Order: sequence, then C-alpha cells, then structure tokens
Amino acid sequence: MPMLTWWHWLLLVLGVVLVSALSIAIYRRDGQSLPRPIALLLLALRLLALAGLVVFFLGPEKRSEARIVKPSRLAILIDTSLSMGLSDSSDDSQQRQRIETVVDLAQNSQVFQELNQQHELLIYRFGDLDRPELMLQAEKQGTSKQLEVIESNVENPPLYSPVGVYGNIGQLGLLLSVLLILCSLWVKRQKPGQGAGLLASGVLCLIFGVLFWAISDLLANQSGFPAGWDLATGDQDAGDSQNSDEQPVLPIDWSKVDWQTDLAPQGVATQLGSAMQAIVDQNRGAALAGMLVISDGQSNQGLPPARAVAAARDANIPVYMIGIGSNQPARNVRISELKAPGRVFPDDEFKVDVVLQSSGLEGETVQVRLSSKLEGSAEPPILVDEKPIRLPPDGELVSLSFELQQTQQGKRRFFVEVDSPEGEMDPSDNQQSTLVQVIERKSRVLLIAGGPTRDYQFLRNQLFRDENVELDVWLQLARPGADQESDQLLFSFPESMEELDQYDGIVAFDPDWRLLSVDQAKILERWISEKAGGLLVVAGPVFTPEWTRRPRGEPKIDLIRGLYPVSFYSQGSASLKLGRFGGEQPFPLEFSREGRSSRYLWLGGQDSVESISNWDEFDGVYGYYAVNEPKDGADVLARFSDPSTSIEGELPIYLAAHYYGAGRVFFQASGEIWRLRDLDVEFFQTYYLNLIRWVSEGRLLRDSSRGVLLVDRNRCWVGDQMTVRAILRDASDQPLIQNEVQANLRRPDGVVETVSMVNEQNAARPGTFAGQFVAPLEGLYEVSLLVPFSPDDQTLNVTVRAAIPDLEKIKPERNDAAMKNIAESTGGRYFFDVTPAGEASWLTSNVKDGDQPQKNRGNLDGPEGLAEMIGVVDQESYLPGAPNAAFARKFARWLTFWLVLVLSTEWILRRSHKLA
Repeated sequence: MPMLTWWHWLLLVLGVVLVSALSIAIYRRDGQSLPRPIALLLLALRLLALAGLVVFFLGPEKRSEARIVKPSRLAILIDTSLSMGLSDSSDDSQQRQRIETVVDLAQNSQVFQELNQQHELLIYRFGDLDRPELMLQAEKQGTSKQLEVIESNVENPPLYSPVGVYGNIGQLGLLLSVLLILCSLWVKRQKPGQGAGLLASGVLCLIFGVLFWAISDLLANQSGFPAGWDLATGDQDAGDSQNSDEQPVLPIDWSKVDWQTDLAPQGVATQLGSAMQAIVDQNRGAALAGMLVISDGQSNQGLPPARAVAAARDANIPVYMIGIGSNQPARNVRISELKAPGRVFPDDEFKVDVVLQSSGLEGETVQVRLSSKLEGSAEPPILVDEKPIRLPPDGELVSLSFELQQTQQGKRRFFVEVDSPEGEMDPSDNQQSTLVQVIERKSRVLLIAGGPTRDYQFLRNQLFRDENVELDVWLQLARPGADQESDQLLFSFPESMEELDQYDGIVAFDPDWRLLSVDQAKILERWISEKAGGLLVVAGPVFTPEWTRRPRGEPKIDLIRGLYPVSFYSQGSASLKLGRFGGEQPFPLEFSREGRSSRYLWLGGQDSVESISNWDEFDGVYGYYAVNEPKDGADVLARFSDPSTSIEGELPIYLAAHYYGAGRVFFQASGEIWRLRDLDVEFFQTYYLNLIRWVSEGRLLRDSSRGVLLVDRNRCWVGDQMTVRAILRDASDQPLIQNEVQANLRRPDGVVETVSMVNEQNAARPGTFAGQFVAPLEGLYEVSLLVPFSPDDQTLNVTVRAAIPDLEKIKPERNDAAMKNIAESTGGRYFFDVTPAGEASWLTSNVKDGDQPQKNRGNLDGPEGLAEMIGVVDQESYLPGAPNAAFARKFARWLTFWLVLVLSTEWILRRSHKLA
C-alpha cells in the first residue's frame, strides 16, 4: 500500500507502537512462570510476526527499468535521376555511366561496410519524386535486437549488500540453529529444567536463517540452491532473469545486393532539395548522425536546396556530399528529338523534323545528314539530304526539317547523323533513326456520339476535311433524313465483323451502349482484342450514368465495361461519386509520370518541357465523370486536380489507357477538350489526331494477319521498364497454345538481347504473350518477333524510343559550388573524384590549404576516414517498467512461509509450556 502523506506514516508508527506495547504487556504477564529465555523468545516471535504483517502491509515491489539504446543512424541518398546515366568521357574505351561509379562504390569498396559498423544505414534513392524511396535498411552491426532490462526495487529498495553474504548468513544461521537445538535437548535430558537459553537461541537462529535465505533468493536467486531455483515451490523461475541473451545483428552481404537494378537511372528530374528536406522531417528527434548524399549536385525541380540546408542546420544534421561526374562544361551536341509520321500515303509530302541541343558549342556550325533505306535491306543507306546548322546557346533547342516524298510502299528507315565536333563528350547521341511506313489506304474512323456535343462537332468537321481520313458517323439521336458532315451517315452499329473490320478506330462521345445488341457488343470486343482495333471513349453526363448503373449480369453491358481501362462504381453508389459537370471554376489536369512521357499527349512543341508548359497554360476543365479505380495494367495518365474531389487521398481519374488484347482503349472523363481552342486551335486538332493515331496504330501497322506486337507506349524515359505484348494465332486461326515465345531486342548500342515472352494464362484474350525489358540507354529500341509456324516467316516489329529529358541534359556537369555550400553550411564535408575500388585513394577533398586543420585536408586514406569523420550519436533513454509479477509471487510465498514458521513455533512453545 503506498504511503502518500506524512500522517499515513504517523498512523502506521502509532499503530505499530500500540500493538507492540500490548503484546509486551500480555507476554510479560504470560511469561512470569516461564524460564526467562522462553518468555523472551515468545515475545520475540510475536513481535517478529507483527513485523511480518507490517512488511505485508507496505507491499514492497520490484520494478524493471528498460534502457533503450537507439543506434546512430546515417541516411545515404543516392541520385538516380537520368543525368546519372550520362557518360563524361568521349573515349569509347573509357565511356562509363556515372551511376556505374556509384555501383562500384557500393559493391566493391568497403565504404558502406565501415559505416555500418558505427551506424544503422538507411539507403534511399531520389530523382523526380518529392520524397526519396527507401531502398535498403541495414541495422547497425553488433547491436542487440532486445532491450536491456535493469531491475530495481523502486518503492522499497533493500539494504545493499553482496547477494552471497545474505545466503551465507542464512545457511550459517540454519546450521547454528540445528546445533543449538540439539544441544538444548541434550542438556535438558542430562539436567531437567536446564537448556532453555540454548533452545531460545536455536529457534531465533532458525527464524533469522530462513529470513536471510529468503532475502538472498529474492535478490538474485543466489541461495544455497541451484541458480534460478525457487526454494518455496521447487519450480524453475523464468521470469526474474537479470540479463537475457543478446541476439547480435548479422552483417549484410553487400556484394549480393542488386545495386545495378536498384540504382538504375529513371528520374526525369532531380529533386535534391525535396529529398533532403524529407529526410530532415522524418528524423526530427532521432539519432541521425548525418546525411551522405551521392549526386552530381544539380537540382532542377522541387524545393530549393537552400531551404533543406537551413532545416538540416537547425536540426544539427551535417550533410556530407560526394560529387559524381565531371565539373567541366560538356562539349556535346545531341539529337534531342527526331519526328516523322508513323505512316504516310504514297506521293504525300511529309517532313522529318530534327531537334538539336548542345552545350559548350555555341556559335559553331555542324552538318546534319539524312539517309534512308528499305527496312530489312542489306544495302547501305543512301544519302537523301544534308544541311548545315548553327548551334544555339547552352540548353536551347534548334530545329530543322527535311521535306520528303515517297512513292514506294513499305517500311523505310530514315537515319539522321550530326557531325561530331572536336572534343565532344558523348558522340553516341549524334545518331538516331526512325521508321516510316508508306501505306496505300486512308484511315477509316467511325465517330459515335450520344448527342451533338462541342467536342463531337469540332472533331467531326476536322476529320471530314482531312484528306487522309474516311469518316463515318453514327449520331445516336439522329433519325433517317438527318444530315451530318461525313462520308457515310449510319443509324446503327455495324452488324457483322466484316462491316466493323473496315474501320481502324472508333471515337465515341458519351455513347449509349444500351442501343447495341449482345451480338454487336461481342463483335466490338473481338474487333478490339483480335483485330487490333482502337477505341477512344469520352464520358458524358447523359448516357454514361445510365448504362454504367445497370446491374451486373447483363451480357452486353458487362462486355462494354470490360473494354474500359477503368472500373465503375457499382449500382446504388452515392451520387456524389458520379462526379460533376459544369462546376464553378476550371481545374487543370494533373499529369502522371506516364502521362508526361506519353508522346501522343504532347501539345505542340518539340519536347516534353514545352508540352508541359502548354498544358500548364490551359485553364482546365470544369467537370468529370467519376470512376472507381484503374484496372490492372492500365495507365492513369492525368487526374482532375480539384483537391476537394479527392477520395481517400486520390484525385479523380481524368485520362487513362490500356491494351485490350491486340487493341488499345483510351478513356477521357468529360468532353471538354474543346476548351483548348481558346489557347490554340491547333492544340485541339493535335490532341485528338494524336489520340486517334495512337489507338489505331496497332491496326494500321500490322505486319501479319497472324498476330500483332505491342508496347505500352512508343516513347519512354531512360530507365523505364517497358512491357511488350504479342497476340498470336496459329495456322488454323486459333489462339496460339505455347508456353513462351522469344523476341529479339536491338538496343541503341547495337547489342541484341533476347526477351522471353510468357503466355498470360489469365489474359482477357487467349494467345497473349508478355515480356519486359528495361531501357538503360538513350535511343531507339527495336523488338522483332518471328511468328511461330508462319509459312512465309512473317515477322512482327515494334519500336520504342528512350530519351533523357531536357531538364537532365541542360546542365549535366557536376555542380561543385552547390555541393560544397551544402556541406559547409551544415558542418559536413564535400568530396569528389570518386575512383574505382582498389586504387590508392577513392575520395579527394576539395579543401584548400588554410581552410581547415591539416588532418582534414588532402586524400582520405581509405574508407575508414569517412567513417571516423561522421560521429556516432547513439541515444539512450529509460522507461520505467511495471511491477515484477514473478518477484511479487515469490515474495508472497516467502513471507507466508516465514509467518507460518514464526507463528507455528510460537504455538508449539506455548502448548509445550501449557499456556493458553
């Protein structure tokens, strides 16, 4: 019982004194006829029993105090933006991507191992995301995975003495009690009426022997019995252990970490400041010894590094910078973009547009040559044209065009090559090629609309006037006798595959799919999945809510739902989830990374930067039709950016796309793209023409009637993982039954790799094969697949162009000034010139004479120098524990045993002397 105030103690003392005085008075009266030693013994036993009750009333406890040791942490941030995929040497034999230096540092040197001896390592990668991604967490080597428990008697600590002393005293008391009691019995037998003093002394030795033995066992189980043995019960005590066995952390085998894959450059921008700020925010109050940042020092997006530096300085977090790459302005010219139409018609004039970007070559003139040959021909390319061009200031773009005309049908490859200036850093980006297919027929487009919306009207007029398009229109509200600008006006959906198969793409504005029969829905599904048809669907406020609300189990509606790249809310969902149309203010579209890199969504301009700038100038749209979530394999390209429409942290989907079998389906959440005309009429035309071309591309560029080869997008960023799919049929026009097929991948550097494409058993269409490859280099990737068992060795082909964004190539040199400022402002150090493992020095400090003491200048002698420089900041804290239940049980048993012993001895003595 806790004694909270002084008068509690006063009452206790007064009570003990009164009871003791009463006991003394009673026992003086009862002991008048007894030998004096026995009388005193009885009084002592009663007082000892009273003392035991007082101890029980006070309730001594034993508590465990936990000492928590937070090991020192070190955050390692590794730049994986696309600029880390650049090479700084113009010598082909010495060309080496910057990230390869980082991989060597992590895999082959002892740097991380030495740091891990002193710190828990948190290894992050950062690029274009506003928060770094945790790649690996390595616990500090040699630490224990358990808390150290310190046990103590908090409320009533025992008198300190070596535990063994209490046990020895107890054993001595018990031995002495036996001798004294035996002696008393012998004396009493020899001389009746004598030996009372020896008996009293023996009994007291017995009582106090047991007391000291109990104290010894309660303190540390060091009584005369085996360690950990509970004297009172004979049970092994597992709950009162002072120190548990530690489980040391096993060291990580750093050589087995797949650094090459984990550190593959893929960020289209560098958010250095945002990454550092996120680490500071995550580790406020934690045992963070510092940040080690490995980067080229360029920051072209996100928070400014100065803000993160101020936060790190306030949090007392030093930043150590390791600079990667060359700090010399790169002399380089590269082909930033090569544009040509994917298909043209015979005798049509078309352009091959070349966009150049250079650094360190302002004012110099280079020659740009265009040559071509038929695809698959063994003949060398023939020079078509050659033009000089004057290079602009660093980072700026300059373009030129070659005007061409082709009459021969088939695929023709065009090569563009730029002369390599003297001392150029990377000549490998001076060449690019592209394929142009000369086809005979025009594109056939079926335009469907539930009603004459503005997008529909503008697009109908545009396509009808396009000489390369044959346009048929089905305006579902129109009746016979109506007039629409089209080559043919339909009043129903095609009834057969032969009718539908004449079209390359379908564009549907808020269509009422309920007007289709089950057979027509099946034809549409087969046309997309088997015939590589393209479908562009735009949701609307009139008919889309009607057919999406229909219950599951209606065959034609289920088929239509399955075509979309998004899933819809189930019947009975709250009307709030159905989106809105005609809001009070417009909101711009928030593009995802896939949306920014999808070339068919670019608005004007020569690159993604200009396209994003044009989209940023667009005021946006007022409404959207809400969908539940994207389907597996679908790409969310853009979202409606009104934060008030967010559901569970996700903004509504506005643009999404996926492959459905051999075809492509694109979803748009409202028909408001006509608003782009306020910005530029050509933006509206470009947007829809590019989309129609993209969804129809698989059909227009089919190489075989036995199958089609597709990629999720034709342009990507370096480091992206691309998925390639093939829809194949056998000689009897049935889905190909085979476990896998092999495709060939030709990389920009000429290396040919094999891509295994596995049969997707759960695919929507049987005979679907899929594989993946990563685009580590800038340039054109060509995938070719020989159709199995085709009599004429038909080959399917598809190309993907991987690029590095202009943001990552405008200033690719190492930013020494910025990294030195970051390090010095936070109390860290800056190092550069990282050399491969095994050389005499791997890091060179940039500190000059006089900047710092001699011991901090010059070369660091091995990786242990950095480990010693970053101080250890382990944190210790203590947590009070709950009362020890095992001790409480043991104390209760010992106290009960001792009270029983005292009272039993008193009762025996009283009965033997004929007392009441």
